[in-house]
Amino acid sequence: MQGNLFHFCLFIGLLLSSVYFLFGRPKEEYKRTHKVVFSVLMLTFLAEVLWKIAIETNLDSFLLYNLLFVYLRVGMMLAFFYFLPFSCQIQDKILLTLVVFLVSGLLNSLFFQPLDEMIQSYSQMFGNGLILFFSLIFFKDIIRQSKYKEHNLLSLPYFWIATFVLFSFGESFIFYFFSSLFFPKNLYDLGYIQIFVQFFAGLMFLVFGVAFYIPDYLQGKRTS
Repeated sequence: MQGNLFHFCLFIGLLLSSVYFLFGRPKEEYKRTHKVVFSVLMLTFLAEVLWKIAIETNLDSFLLYNLLFVYLRVGMMLAFFYFLPFSCQIQDKILLTLVVFLVSGLLNSLFFQPLDEMIQSYSQMFGNGLILFFSLIFFKDIIRQSKYKEHNLLSLPYFWIATFVLFSFGESFIFYFFSSLFFPKNLYDLGYIQIFVQFFAGLMFLVFGVAFYIPDYLQGKRTS
C-alpha cells in the first residue's frame, strides 16, 4: 500500500513538472532549478521502473538495489543541491562531500557491508545525513538572503522544496539510524514506520512537481 502511495505521488509530481516544463513560463531565476527538479523526478521514476522490471524478471539483487537507491539517489540529491541558489557559495563543499560519500561507500563495501550481499544501510544513513545537512543549510540560507526579505516565503518554490526535503530526509535519517541499530536484518519490514518513510518521500516528490506553480497561483489570487 505504501509503495503504491509513493509511486502515485512520484508520478503526479513528474507529470506536473513535465507540464510546467513544456507549457510553463517560469521566471528567469527559476528556470535552471526547475530543470534540475525535473531531472531528479525523471531519474527517480526511471530507477523505480527499472527496479520493478528487475523484480518481475527475478533480476533484482542487493547490488542493483544499492546502486539505484543508495548511490544513485544520494548522488542525485547532492547534485541537486549543487545547482540550488545558495548565497554562501557552498558548491565546492558539495562536490567534496560527494567524493567523501563515494569513498566511504567503497570502504563500507570492502570492510563492513558487501555491495552485493546486503542493503548498505550504513552508506544510506550517511548519505541521508549529508542531504539533511545541506537541506538545513539551504533552508537557513533562503530565509537569510536579503533579496527574499520582502518576499512572502510561501510564494517561493525554493522554500517549499527546502522544507519538504528537510522533512523527508530528516525523518529518513532517523529511521535508518534506529533501524540499523535495532533491526539490521529486517530493514524493510517495519510496518507502520516504513509507511511514514514512504509517505514523506512521496510527498516530497509531489511538492517538487507543485512548487513552481505556487508563485503564479498566489500572484493570481492577489490580482483577482
